[in-house]
Order: sequence, then C-alpha cells, then structure tokens
Amino acid sequence: MFKVAKLENVNNEKVSISLVTQEETKFDNGKKTSFEAFKTLTFDVSGDNYSLGFDLNCRLEKLLEIPMNETIDFNDYIFSGETWLNVNGLNGVEPQMNIKITRYLKNKYIIFLTFYTNYSYDDKDYSGMIEFTFNLDDYLDNENYNQEQYKGHIGFRS
Repeated sequence: MFKVAKLENVNNEKVSISLVTQEETKFDNGKKTSFEAFKTLTFDVSGDNYSLGFDLNCRLEKLLEIPMNETIDFNDYIFSGETWLNVNGLNGVEPQMNIKITRYLKNKYIIFLTFYTNYSYDDKDYSGMIEFTFNLDDYLDNENYNQEQYKGHIGFRS
C-alpha cells in the first residue's frame, strides 16, 4: 500500500534558540577521570498544536569548521535522548530525525530537519519538516547574548 499525505500548515510558527552550558563528566571504576563544560545551543521549534525541541552536543566552534556553502549531515551532533515532539496535546514523543546544516554568508546557517514517529500514544504516526536560519555570531559573544526568535518554515503531517 502506498499513501501520500499533504503537509499541514502550521500557524504562529517560531524558533527559539538558547545558549546553554553543557557539562560532561567521565568516570572509571567510580572515580572521576575528566570533566568538561562548554557552550552549545538548544532549539525549540513551535507552532499551534506542535513543538519540537533538540539540543546540540558539540561546542559552538564545531559549527565554524563547516565549509562555506557545504551541506553536511548533522545527526551525530544532536544530544540523544533530549529530542521531544509534542503534538496535538501528546507530550514526549521521541521522533526519528534527519538533520542537515549548511553554512553561508560567514557565520549564518540553515538547518533543514525531517522527522517521523513510528509510534505515539494516540496510535497515529507523525512526520514533518522544519527549516530555519540563524546567525552564530549572536551566540559566540556571550556578553552580548540575547535570546532571539527566528522565523522558519514548519510542516507537519499526521
């Protein structure tokens, strides 16, 4: 069986990006062997009846290593276990994601994300795509950091 569904328009869409400190501690035989703290970004994408949040698990400087005008697979840079889809009143559905990132115009980036669920608590599968841009310079200078709202394109299908 082959089924095609159209993407629903999402109203009041917005992307919130926050600068956070991530801490990693490693232990060996119960003793702390290393501790590392670094700045990274969290993303909250929302619209009427939908939201998706995910965190990066890399330093901001890792984004600067992306060659200009090249799109790379960014799945390995998403903090596993911290990606949640909330849809139509259902909370905490963990989607399968594919994320691509492109660097353009010095430190501006485009994120293109597709996702789907093969389970949820209402026995429906959900899928969609999200695309938005942001300027890394807004986050590299910590002293002048202000959380900003970015506009993007969000589409969902159920």
